[in-house]
Amino acid sequence: MEQISKEEAEARAARFFRNDYHDRGMLKWQGFFLSDHTSAIKKEAAQDIPELRPEMNQSEIGRILNDSWENCTKVSIQLNQVNGNAVPVEINGYVKGYQEDKTCISVKGTIQLISIESIRNIYEC
Repeated sequence: MEQISKEEAEARAARFFRNDYHDRGMLKWQGFFLSDHTSAIKKEAAQDIPELRPEMNQSEIGRILNDSWENCTKVSIQLNQVNGNAVPVEINGYVKGYQEDKTCISVKGTIQLISIESIRNIYEC
């Protein structure tokens, strides 16, 4: 095996990339999509897009939150915000309590604090 200098190695590499190497662009990345990733993308695309529900007054929202908390029933909360695709943000979970002007919602084992004023619509599932 011959010994080459650093400069010669860099020159050979430069010649290779300039004359022999052809980048296939995005084609080379297509093999990296796993079936799990592809099926997750398809599942997300197939989900129903929630419609904007009518805005409720604060007393009605409070009554449903209280009923859900007392009866341990699941609620579907639509917030006064939309995601990047202009789809209304919805949270489904169980009411676990209150903190001042916020409610604690358990969503798949994690607690989320939601401002009661940010709730647009709520119903018990």
